[in-house]
Amino acid sequence: PVHHSACFKSQNDYLRQWVPRTKECLNILLQWEAPASRSCIICGTDGVYKCHGCFGEPLFCTNCCREEHCRLPFHRISQWTGGFFEDSCLVKTGLVISLGHSGNPCPCQDFDNDDTYNLFADTEDANDLPGPTADATEQDEQMTGEWTGIPNDLPTGVPFIKNSKKLTTIVDKSGIHTHKINYCRCADALTTDVQLCQMGLFPVSFTQPKTAFTFDVLDDFLLDNLECGTSAMNYYNKLRRMTTSVFPHLVPVRQFIERRRWANILAGPLPGVNEDRKPGDLALFCLACPQPGINVTLPPEDKQEEINSESELPSPSWLYSRSLVMDGNFKAEHLYVVNPMDEVSLMDGRAFMVGDSTYKAHLTQAKDAVQRSECNNHRAVNQANASRHRLEATGIGSCACARHGCFVPHAMVDFQEGERQMNMDYALCKALKHNAGGIQRALTFYDVNCQYHKYLRDHVSDSPFLELDQALEIVPGIGLWHVHGHQDSCYVRYASNFITSAARIDSEIMETLWALLNIISPLARGMGTPHWKECLDYQMNDCNFMKMIRMSKALCRKFRQAVKGVAESTAAFQKLNESADAAKVIEWEEQERLAQEHRTINPKAMDIYEVQLHRGMQPYLIIFITHSQLAPTRKEQKLQLLEANGQRTATWLAEGLSIEEAQLTLQMDLRRLGRHPTKSQQLDIACRWERLQGDIDWWLVQGLRFLDDRIGDGDIQVMENELSMLEEDQMDETAEEFRLFEPEKMVLPMPSILGPEWCAELGTDDMIQHELALQEGQANDALHNIRVHLADKAVIFRTTVKTAKSQAMSTRAWAQVHLVDRAVSINASIYSKCRTQLANLSTNDKFLERYLPLLKEHLKVSTAVADPNARGQRNNTLAWFWSMDVEGDSHNSDWLNECELIMPVGCMALTLHSLLRALASCQGIKRPVGGRAPPSVA
Repeated sequence: PVHHSACFKSQNDYLRQWVPRTKECLNILLQWEAPASRSCIICGTDGVYKCHGCFGEPLFCTNCCREEHCRLPFHRISQWTGGFFEDSCLVKTGLVISLGHSGNPCPCQDFDNDDTYNLFADTEDANDLPGPTADATEQDEQMTGEWTGIPNDLPTGVPFIKNSKKLTTIVDKSGIHTHKINYCRCADALTTDVQLCQMGLFPVSFTQPKTAFTFDVLDDFLLDNLECGTSAMNYYNKLRRMTTSVFPHLVPVRQFIERRRWANILAGPLPGVNEDRKPGDLALFCLACPQPGINVTLPPEDKQEEINSESELPSPSWLYSRSLVMDGNFKAEHLYVVNPMDEVSLMDGRAFMVGDSTYKAHLTQAKDAVQRSECNNHRAVNQANASRHRLEATGIGSCACARHGCFVPHAMVDFQEGERQMNMDYALCKALKHNAGGIQRALTFYDVNCQYHKYLRDHVSDSPFLELDQALEIVPGIGLWHVHGHQDSCYVRYASNFITSAARIDSEIMETLWALLNIISPLARGMGTPHWKECLDYQMNDCNFMKMIRMSKALCRKFRQAVKGVAESTAAFQKLNESADAAKVIEWEEQERLAQEHRTINPKAMDIYEVQLHRGMQPYLIIFITHSQLAPTRKEQKLQLLEANGQRTATWLAEGLSIEEAQLTLQMDLRRLGRHPTKSQQLDIACRWERLQGDIDWWLVQGLRFLDDRIGDGDIQVMENELSMLEEDQMDETAEEFRLFEPEKMVLPMPSILGPEWCAELGTDDMIQHELALQEGQANDALHNIRVHLADKAVIFRTTVKTAKSQAMSTRAWAQVHLVDRAVSINASIYSKCRTQLANLSTNDKFLERYLPLLKEHLKVSTAVADPNARGQRNNTLAWFWSMDVEGDSHNSDWLNECELIMPVGCMALTLHSLLRALASCQGIKRPVGGRAPPSVA
C-alpha cells in the first residue's frame, strides 16, 4: 500500500472525504431550486424572479428586479411558476435599455405611447427608429439568419422573445438576450449604429440594426480563439447552450460573423495618427532586435573608426546585425474558395502576410527552376514543386528573429506547390527590409541554406519585385539540429558554432512558433482567403505580443547564463592559450581571419576547421603546446637521476614501478576473465603469476641493500588496487577457487608506502625525492598513453566502425575498439596509483594541483572526431590533461593533433573578443553609440 505523508494528499484522498458529503450537497442544490422562503431581498414582498448572475442567486420582485438590473441587462433570470423556477428574461420584467444619454432615458422619449409591455403584438411599425428610414429588416435577417415571418411559437420556459420587431437580439458572454432598446430621439441624435457602439454594443447592420454583439463577447471569443483554438461555430454553439440547455436549436442568430470586423478594429491604427502606414506596420515586432530609428541609432560612417579604436573591436557590425531564421509549414493548408472575386480584404499586407497583388506578380514572373539537392536528400529542396489538388495554399513560409523568436512583419508567404525558392526569396527580401535601414550585416538560418544561398543574389537581380541592399552582407547558416542531417562538410561551413558573433541563437525557434499556428490552422482551412490570412495575422501578432511582455525576464535569464558561459569559456580558452606557441597562435588567427572574410564568397574556406583523416598529412591546425610546458617522462627522470648521482637506487625504484604496472595489468586481465575461464586462460594466468612472483622476490632481495634487513615477510601487505575500468570493460570477478595465490595484490615496500619517518630512520631520505621524480614521470607516461589511445579510438570510430557495412566488418571494428579500451583502462589505473603515491611523498600541493583526479567521463572519446556532425557538442569542454604535452606527442601523432584541436575549436573560432560580442548581442543589450560596451559586458 502507498502511504502518504500528512502534508500531501492525493486526489483519491479528497474523493474519500467527498463521498459522505454527497447527500448534504444534493440537499443544498434542491433548496436552491425551491427555497422555503421566497421573499424579495430588497422590499420583502413575494420574490418571483431569481437572478443567476448576482452573487448568491437572490430573489427579487418584479419592480426590484427591473430596477436592480438597469445597468446589468445581461444577467440570466428565472421565474417562479408555483412549483419550480423556469428560465425567463429581463425584458419580461419591463426592462428597457436606453441609449444616447449614458444609459439614462432620453428626455424626448414619448412615455405615454411606450409599448414596452406590448411586445408580442405583431406590428409592422418597424421604421420608428432614428437615423436612416430605409427598411433594412430584410438585410439584417439575411445577415443574422433570424427569420421573423412566422408568429411567436416558442414553448414556455425559454429566456428570450423571438420574432418581435420591437426587440433587439444581443449576444453576450452569458448567452443570447432579447431586449427593448430606446434610442435617443433628440434633434442632434447620432445614428443607431453609433449609439450602440457608444454603449459597448457592436451592430451587425448599420441602418436599423436588430442584432448586436457586446464588446465583451467579441473579446472573449478572440481570446478563446487564441488560447484554445476555438472556432466561431463551436463558440456560438456554446453560447446557445448557455442560453437554454433544453432548446438550443431555437435560439435566434445562428451565425457569428463579427470576428473579422472586430479584430480589424483592434489591430487598426488610431484615427488621425499615422494613417498612411507602410506594409507590416500594424504588426508588432521584436523589442530587442536592432531597428534603426526605433530602438537603436546607427553611428555615422565617419565615426566608425573612432568607435572601433575605443572598443578595441575589429568592427561594430556585430552590434547592428540581424539574425533571421527561415522555415516553411505545411500544416497551414487552405482550400480553394467558391467565389474568389467576391472576397473583401481588411488587412492586405498591413500585418504579417504579404500584400496579395505584388506577391502574385512576383510569382508570375519568377523562373521556377527545378533543383536537386547536392547535399543529402532534403525534402524542402526535392519536393519544392510538389502540388496538391484542391488546395489554394499547400503551406506557409516565414522569417523570425533567431534570438528571440518573433515573427517578422510582412514576411509571411503562402505556398502554391511546395517550398519553392521563389516563395522564400520574397519572404526573406521583405524581412530584411522591415525597419532595417542602414543595417549592413544579416545572419540567415535555413534548413537547406547550403543549396538555397547559392543562387539568392541571382534570383534577386532577375526579379523587379525583389530588392536587397548591395552593401548588405548576408552570412548563411544552418540550425544545429538540422545541420547534423547534412553532409559532414556542411557542419564547419554553416553551423552557428563557426560564425563569428553569432551568439547562442535558437535557429530552430520556428518549430515552436509553428506549433502555436497549427492549433488554429485546421479551423481556418476552409475560410475565405482574406479571412484565412487575417486569422493567421492575428495569431502571429498575439504570439509576438506574448514574447514582448516576457522579454525582460527572458533576457535577464539569458544574460545570467551568458555571463556564466563566458566565464567558463574564458577560463578554458586562457588555459589553452597560456600553453600555446606564440608563433602558432599568430598563424591560426590569420587563418581564422581569412576564413571568416571569404566564407560568404566561398564556404569551402571554412574547411580549415574540418578534421583531417589522412596519416602523414600536415594538418591545417596544430595543437598549441609550448616546450616549457612539456611534462618529463619516467625515462627522462631516471636518466637525470643516474647522471646526477650515479646511484643504483633509481634503477631499483624504476623496476619497482614496472612491477606495479604489471600487477595492475594482471588485475585488469583477471577481471575480464569472469567466473568461468578456460583451461588455456588459467594456464596463461598461472604462468604470469609465477613470473610476477619471481620478479617481486628478486626486487625484494635487491632492496635489502637500500632498506637493510628490517623489511621482512611479516611487513608485506596485501591491498586491492582501485581499477579505473571503462564501463564496457567491466565484468564479473574471477572465481575464488581459481585464485591460488595473488602476487598482483602484494604491496611493494617503496618509500611512498614506508613513509618519510621510516625512510629517515633507515637513512634513505634521498630515495623519497628519487621516487617522487619517477612517479611523476610514470604519471606523465600514463597520461600520454591515454591521450594517444583516445585519439586512436576516435579515428577508429570514424574510419572503421562508422563505415562497417557487414556484421563481420562491424565485429572486427569493435574488437579494435575493445583493445583500445583495455589500454586506456590500464593506463588510467596506473595514473590513479601514481597520483595516490605522489600525495604520500610530497608535502607540496603543486603536484596535486597539476595532476587532478581522473574521472570516467574524462575517458570518453571526442565525438567531434568520431562524428563531427554529432549533436550535443556545443557545451563540451576538454579534459584537463589535454593541455599537457608528454613526450612531444602533439608533434608526433597526426591523430592526436586532430583529436586535441577539434574540441577547443570553438575557442579558436570564437576568440575572447568574439565571446564577449556574443554575450552582448545574444542578450539584446541596448547598443551604445560612440562608446564602449556596457561595463557588465566589456
